[in-house]
Amino acid sequence: MSSNPAEKPTSDEELACRAQRGCATSFEQLLRRFQTPVLHFLRHRGSTVDAEDLAQETFLRVFENLHRYCPRWTFSTWLFTIARRTSINHHRRAGPATDPMATETIPSADSEPLDALVAEESRRRLWDVAAGVLSEQQTTALWLYYVEEMSMRDIAVVLECSRASAKVLLFRARKKLLPRLGEFKEDHQRRDPQEKKRWPRIAELEVPHV
Repeated sequence: MSSNPAEKPTSDEELACRAQRGCATSFEQLLRRFQTPVLHFLRHRGSTVDAEDLAQETFLRVFENLHRYCPRWTFSTWLFTIARRTSINHHRRAGPATDPMATETIPSADSEPLDALVAEESRRRLWDVAAGVLSEQQTTALWLYYVEEMSMRDIAVVLECSRASAKVLLFRARKKLLPRLGEFKEDHQRRDPQEKKRWPRIAELEVPHV
């Protein structure tokens, strides 16, 4: 009998459990699913130059610590906890640094549609603004909620704080960031009337209920 084309994909948690039992294919599937989200997460936490190395270190730590993973945890939460700790440890060792490759993160105009380029640049500048005015915890909380769409409970796990504290972080981040977002958004819309349609969801910044 042929397999059902509508069959639900294997969950991240099941793949992690299979990888624990020695299934290399399952770990490769997890790597394919999460390598881009983890890389983007790390890029917006610091130097683009270091992000790929940190992503590799993150997945190496995941592989080495698979025996510690418990299936009652959401795999993505466990993964991003490791990615955040890896990033924090790296920046403590390295100290503040400039990113000479930052301009190279913008895609080439020859290979991407103009609308995609504008949207990508808007998102990149938006997170640059956030990183400039928010704490590491606040920026991480915003990213996990609005980009990774994590629940408040999972965000609290990654940040290693209570769920109430995680909500407070989001509330304070919203209060600090909204004035800057308003100026940034108005500037973009003056230069491009279509920008309103492309403006990222984070600009709405609705703080979730606990």
